[in-house]
Amino acid sequence: MTSIRWTQEAILALASPTASERKTLFDRLAAVSAFPQMYPRRQRGRFAGLRYFALEKRWLVYYQPSDRGDVLVFAIVPALARSR
Repeated sequence: MTSIRWTQEAILALASPTASERKTLFDRLAAVSAFPQMYPRRQRGRFAGLRYFALEKRWLVYYQPSDRGDVLVFAIVPALARSR
């Protein structure tokens, strides 16, 4: 059985996304629970080594799968728009 665990920072960040974004987040986390390696690892920076995915192009969700099959959500942070 796979469980999703949350850090305190991630729980507090859940207040920021809209209801539809939260629904999408929980749907993605269900998929991540089944296929934890489906998203890339961050190569550098504060969250180096953690896997992540973009949520509605507004948020980055950082997580780490464990050997037991659990998924730990570390953070949900605003995605920074980069000018071109």
